[in-house]
Amino acid sequence: MQKLDQIYKLLIAFSLLFLLSACDDKKYLKTPLEPTGGVISNNALSYLNSLRLNSNLSTLSKNDILTTSAQNHAKYTFTNKVDSHNEVSNLPNFTGQTPKDRAFNVGYFTQISENLSVGAEDEVASIDGLMSAIYHRFGFLDTKINEIGYAKFGDEKSQNFVYNMGNSKLNDFCKKAKSDDGYGKFYTKVCKNENVAISGDKYNSLNRIDKNEYVYFPNSGQTKAFFSRETPDPMPECKITANPVSIEFNEFRKPVKMKSFKVFENENELKNSKILTKQNDPNSIFNEFQFAFFSKDVFKFNQDYKVLFSYIQDNKEKNLEWSFKTSSPKFPYFVVKDGDKIGVEANKWYSIFFEPNDCNDVFTSYKTTYRLMKKPLIESLDTNLININLSGSKNAKLTIKTDNGKKITVYITNSSGGFFINKLYLGVILVIILALFFIIRRR
Repeated sequence: MQKLDQIYKLLIAFSLLFLLSACDDKKYLKTPLEPTGGVISNNALSYLNSLRLNSNLSTLSKNDILTTSAQNHAKYTFTNKVDSHNEVSNLPNFTGQTPKDRAFNVGYFTQISENLSVGAEDEVASIDGLMSAIYHRFGFLDTKINEIGYAKFGDEKSQNFVYNMGNSKLNDFCKKAKSDDGYGKFYTKVCKNENVAISGDKYNSLNRIDKNEYVYFPNSGQTKAFFSRETPDPMPECKITANPVSIEFNEFRKPVKMKSFKVFENENELKNSKILTKQNDPNSIFNEFQFAFFSKDVFKFNQDYKVLFSYIQDNKEKNLEWSFKTSSPKFPYFVVKDGDKIGVEANKWYSIFFEPNDCNDVFTSYKTTYRLMKKPLIESLDTNLININLSGSKNAKLTIKTDNGKKITVYITNSSGGFFINKLYLGVILVIILALFFIIRRR
C-alpha cells in the first residue's frame, strides 16, 4: 500500500507540472527587435541598378547573349555542385572553360566579367552577398561596363546565381572584326578574334562609360552588416568581419595617395580594423585606385556609420566624408550571445544572429533538442545567422548548441491552438484517471 501511495503522489506531481507548464510565464526572456524597411524591388536588374545609381554610376541594360552564358554556367555549377568561375570539360553541362570562353561560344565578341553566388535565398540576397565581397563588389560597380546578363538555376532548396557583365561599345567594335589603322599604341587580345587590334585612344574612349572621379560603397540605408566567405579570400586571417567600406578612383584620372581611412559609429572610431590596398592585398587583385576598410568587429544592425577618407591627388590634399546605415534581417530578429534565453511567438518566423566574440567566432553546424513542439523549422542562410519557426505549446523549449561552444534557449510565449488544447485534454484525462484510482482505492 505504501508503494501505491508513492505512485499516486508521483502521478499527481506529474499532472500538476504538466498542466502548470501550459500556464506558467517565462520571465526575463530577450524580446525580438523589429526589422527595418526591406528592399523595394525583388528584380535583380532593378535592384543592382539602384545600387549603381546610388553610387552615381550609369544603369546596366540587359543583354540576352550574356544571359545565355550566365544561364549555362548557373546550370553547370548547380549540377556539378561546384563554386568556381572555371569549368572542366569532362563534367556535365560544360560550355567553356572561362567566363569569356562561355560568352564567346554563345555569340559575344569581347571579354566579360562574372559574379557567381552559390546557395543564396533569392536574387536580392545574392546581390547583397556579392556586394559585401570586395572583389565582386568592384565587378558590379565597374565604371567600364554598361550591360549585363543574369540567370539562376537550382531547386526548391538551393539556387545558384550568375551575373555576366560586358561593354556594348567594345562588343560592337569587336563584332566588326576589323583592326584600326594608323600609328601609336594598339591593343590585341581584346576581342574574340585576338588578332583584331584596337588603338589605345579608341580603347580608352570606349571604356570611359562613367567619368565620375570616384565610387564609394556602402552609401545608403540598405547595407548588409557583415561579410564572410569570398573566393579568393581578401581577409584570410578572419572568418567574419563587417561589410567592407570601399572607395575606387577613376583609373583615367591622376594617381591617388591615401593619407587615412576611418570609420565611426556614434563618433567613436572603429580601431579593430585593417585597410586593404594594392600593396597588401593577399591575392594581388586590387589596383592602385582601390582601397577597402575592414572592421574586424561586425557592424550592428540598423546602425548609422560615418566615413572619412583623406588623400593626395595632383599634389592637393583632399577629404571625402559620407555616411551609410546598416540593414537588419528581414524577420523580427535577435542578436544573441552564449547562454541567452529568448521568447518567440508560435508559427512566426524569426532571425537569430549569433554575435561573434572575434573575427573567427563562427559556427558551421549545430544540434537541437526540443520538447512540447513539432519539429522546428530552421533555415541556415548566412554565417552565424539562422531563421526559425516554432509550433507548440506555451513555454515549449528549443535548445540550440553550436559547434563553436554556444548555447541558447528558445521558449514559445504563446500556444499553437492545437497544442494547448491537446495538452489540456491530456491533463484533464490524467486527473480523471487519478480520481478513479482514489475512488477505487477507498472502496
